[in-house]
Amino acid sequence: MNPIDETVGIALLKRIATKDRKAFEEFYYLYSQNFGRFFMKLLKNEDWVDEAVNDFMLTVWQQADRYEPDKGRLSTWLFGIAHNKGLKVIERYQRHRMESLDDDTGEFDGEEDEGNDNEKTGHTGSGNPERTVMGWQLGEAMAWAFDKLSPDHQTVIELCFTEDFTYQEIADITGCPINTVKTRLFHARKRMAELLAKKGFNLAASEEVFL
Repeated sequence: MNPIDETVGIALLKRIATKDRKAFEEFYYLYSQNFGRFFMKLLKNEDWVDEAVNDFMLTVWQQADRYEPDKGRLSTWLFGIAHNKGLKVIERYQRHRMESLDDDTGEFDGEEDEGNDNEKTGHTGSGNPERTVMGWQLGEAMAWAFDKLSPDHQTVIELCFTEDFTYQEIADITGCPINTVKTRLFHARKRMAELLAKKGFNLAASEEVFL
């Protein structure tokens, strides 16, 4: 996610707390795309993403006066709201989402899998075209494996490795103890490794890309 100056966001939030619609429009312009990408990784559905972004922004408008800078970064407070809104959308559409995931499971398992044995032996090849293709395949495998994780595990992976939040900040965002964050992260990485192994990739060898 592209970094946004916290002081700019805080200044806008203070104005939003007074129901300044111009400040809210500026805030929406600054943050909607970034949080839209966050929701897309979690929800995998553009309609659900639009709904989640709208719910998120409505809550910011309604609760702007509740943010206390001395209790944590603005980004942590905002992701706490986004996390809750994302989970609510998932709960609302869980049956449809699971059906969609079931329908998608075979897409990655087609022609790519037929060449897996050769790809394993060629993974350390020196040719740039081969390495480029392997990079694409690893990226697809990562996305496929990430999609198989539970929402809780997806969230800790995204917040830790993409957004670079600390364990304590992730605990604040998700509203769970820090040990729970560490446990979820451990099991999420373990599950990712198991799934990637099925596609012929080793998580340890792929960790630079993953992180």
